[in-house]
Amino acid sequence: MKYLIHLIILTSFTFSAFAYQMGDFVKDITFKDLVFNFPNIAVTKATDGTELLSLTNKDFPIVFAEFQVYYGRKNIGNGNTEITRLLKDSWEFSGSKAYPKDSLLQEFEKLGATFSLSIDYDKTTISMSYLKKDEARIVELFRSFWIESNLDNEVIETMRSRIADEIKRRNDNPTSLGMRKIKERVFDGTILGKVSSLSGLESITRDQLIQFQSEIVSEKKRILLLTGDAEPETWKKYITGITIANADQMKAEEVLTESLVNNLSRIKGKHVLVEKEVSQAFVVMMGALPRHNDPDFYAIQVLNYMIGGGGFNSYYMREIRNNRGLAYSAGSQTDFQKGYGTIHFYAMTKAESTVEVLGLMKDLIKEDFIAKLQQAELKRAQIAITNQFVFLFSDSKKVLQNDLRFREHEMSPDYLIHFRENIEKVTLEDLVRVGKKYFNPQGLSVLVVGPKSLKESLGVQFQIIQPEENASK
Repeated sequence: MKYLIHLIILTSFTFSAFAYQMGDFVKDITFKDLVFNFPNIAVTKATDGTELLSLTNKDFPIVFAEFQVYYGRKNIGNGNTEITRLLKDSWEFSGSKAYPKDSLLQEFEKLGATFSLSIDYDKTTISMSYLKKDEARIVELFRSFWIESNLDNEVIETMRSRIADEIKRRNDNPTSLGMRKIKERVFDGTILGKVSSLSGLESITRDQLIQFQSEIVSEKKRILLLTGDAEPETWKKYITGITIANADQMKAEEVLTESLVNNLSRIKGKHVLVEKEVSQAFVVMMGALPRHNDPDFYAIQVLNYMIGGGGFNSYYMREIRNNRGLAYSAGSQTDFQKGYGTIHFYAMTKAESTVEVLGLMKDLIKEDFIAKLQQAELKRAQIAITNQFVFLFSDSKKVLQNDLRFREHEMSPDYLIHFRENIEKVTLEDLVRVGKKYFNPQGLSVLVVGPKSLKESLGVQFQIIQPEENASK
């Protein structure tokens, strides 16, 4: 079935007094309707249970393969969080028994292919791209890496040293420091809230790395994404037989939603100043959102776009950066997951402007401000979001990755079909309702990275900590 996406140029909306009239220079340009087909993703299973999602295209002889194993950082249990990064780097650069150290990656490079490994919170992923004519050789190298891994002591120590250097330098950038510390507070008591340390890194042994690696390759829940000139039936044969059932997995489980709510309640009204003598302070406010498939998702997306997520179209950029010149950057970002969501509002400003900027950040998300938003502004945001919808389908890999993510988040099967319709249904009343519930400054945790001299002007509710102090209290 074909669906039409109308690319609309804004010409006649009247915005609020704060907004700029944008797009005048292209107001007389018209676009034809874009005829758009929702891609038909093929789903099948190999005999070992591996699920294959494919969206093939024979026009060009290149294959993209992404092998995802549902075992990752969340499964470390009470282990040191540093193990996932150390294993990722050591595993990728140790090669295999047949191709030790960097000789394995060199073999991929000789073929003009790409190969990479990542270990994230939910899963471990191997990504490959290659010419179709080299597929047999690529599969041989892939199986060697997966089945005959060769964790090399010299590589492990080299990677340990590199990661240690990163830990030592991680407080150099105020923005990355601030985001790390706010997450440490909000995700306290969870694996996501654990912070890497030099002592934890040094304590990890090769045997522990081998154990965790064996748990990953033993995991039976696996998905293979295939795009380009790929043949799923052939890959079903390739993939069968590489599960190695020889480890007892930890299978740690976390209830992140409950932890988020409890943490935000505990630190309500108790904010943090991370002392760092810098001329440019970083301000961040973070709060909890519902899970991805919550009915409020659409209204939250629209309001976030209007307040801080719409770049130069948002109030944060217009009022804090453009109109007043108080920030180098300012905005907000949502993150929706299967069981929880988060939102953070941020600004990078001069140290002497910190208090004023923080006040503006709060004012622009208060209930009385959101209640003054106009229908024309809402419509403008809805059109922008629905026009951006097409970029979900800009390439086949993104289509498969998004489709898998939506499945994992238990979104409705017709989520994409009705996405634009549901965005367009959002009302001003919806914005006020979700704003009061999720954007209320009183429910957010505030953290500032800046000089100690800010403490007096920020107030008694701010506790001073050092960059390496625990920020969760």
